[in-house]
Amino acid sequence: MWPTIIVGSIVAIIFVAIIVNEIKKKKSGKGGCSCGGNCGACGMNCPSKQQK
Repeated sequence: MWPTIIVGSIVAIIFVAIIVNEIKKKKSGKGGCSCGGNCGACGMNCPSKQQK
């Protein structure tokens, strides 16, 4: 029973950390688009592409 609780807690902590990281990136204006820094070749409608 304890191993299940420990593994579940670790998975939950990782999930929450990912969500918090994405919220921080969105608030700072970075967004979730990852075109490798080459926004000219990216087909996505990224906020950083719209600013340029």
